[in-house]
Amino acid sequence: MGCAVISKRVGIITFHHSYNCGSMLQAFALQTVIDRMGHEARIINLSNPGQRRLYSVLPKPSSIKSLVKDIVLLPHYERIRRNFLLYEDFMARNLHLDGPLVSDSRLLSDKGLDIVVAGSDQVWNTTIEDGDDAYFLPWVTDARKVAYSPSFGAKNLLVHSREPERYRDYIKAFDALSIRERNGKEWLRQLTGLDVDVLIDPTLLLTPDDYGPIEDRSLDLPDRYIFYYSPGYSADINELVQCVSARYGLPVIAFNAKSYYLKGMNFRTHFALPDRESPATYLRLIKNATMVFTTSFHGTVFSAMFRRPFWTVKSGGMLGDDDRVLTLLSSLGLCDRWTEIQHDPQCDYMSPPDYSAFEENLEAERTVAMEYLARSLS
Repeated sequence: MGCAVISKRVGIITFHHSYNCGSMLQAFALQTVIDRMGHEARIINLSNPGQRRLYSVLPKPSSIKSLVKDIVLLPHYERIRRNFLLYEDFMARNLHLDGPLVSDSRLLSDKGLDIVVAGSDQVWNTTIEDGDDAYFLPWVTDARKVAYSPSFGAKNLLVHSREPERYRDYIKAFDALSIRERNGKEWLRQLTGLDVDVLIDPTLLLTPDDYGPIEDRSLDLPDRYIFYYSPGYSADINELVQCVSARYGLPVIAFNAKSYYLKGMNFRTHFALPDRESPATYLRLIKNATMVFTTSFHGTVFSAMFRRPFWTVKSGGMLGDDDRVLTLLSSLGLCDRWTEIQHDPQCDYMSPPDYSAFEENLEAERTVAMEYLARSLS
């Protein structure tokens, strides 16, 4: 007979307040898994000033370039603001927030918490606008410190930080460590001398059925379409997707109205936005897509989870230190879905992925991750 789980109060600190579907859904997933393990999961409600600027509709301009961006976005202000309010609504409905919003990480406290979990997402990327030392848990004085699958976002602290020793000390103070990418594993070894597990993103710890209750099923969609999701749309990938759209006669539904208008995608033939945007509509759009094109880690995750024909387009840092997507595809046996930016007339873009090894690979990864969590939270 197994021992009963002693319930703990577990705080999760992550990018839950980003108006970013992957960020909110990974927070939801980790919260759900920890709750199901018999603990009480609470999301530490931090959103620093950098994050608020990053996800504001019209940030205060700091240069001529940013002023021009605001001018481009001004006619679309209401649409973007309405979408951002839907993210807020999703967060309020689905995340167990631990108190009111905190913008200054110096005000954080682990009082009343038995364990604090940092991760997943790029919480250990110190180069981004919403980066914060709070995600390395220096403010935790009594609770157990656990890292679940955090990401450096392809930024090695030994290269991109002026004080790597400070982060080395923060990380070595954790009681349980893991990382999300292979590069991150090597960088941690170089920084701390520690060998840690590479664990899958928490979104993959749930099943498609687990996301059903939070999906927006009322979204009006065409019968067949390409869903195109990229954190930062680029002209060359837009051209690839437009070629595939014309070739197969499929309209393109993009996402992220702010980037969409900034990149002039509203002037492209057959490109459109959904009526509304939130993690709930994002799930619906991927689940029902005829085909998905993405440059996003979580876009790849949910395309595979919902067994969609999908293509993850090689771009930017993916060809260098950024192995986030490649680690994911390798671990799940789907490396053949990594495609070049140039349109290939010989490629059958409608061909379905071979998911024969996916379930077995995913189950093995889940087992390792759940065993880690069980040990770390015990």
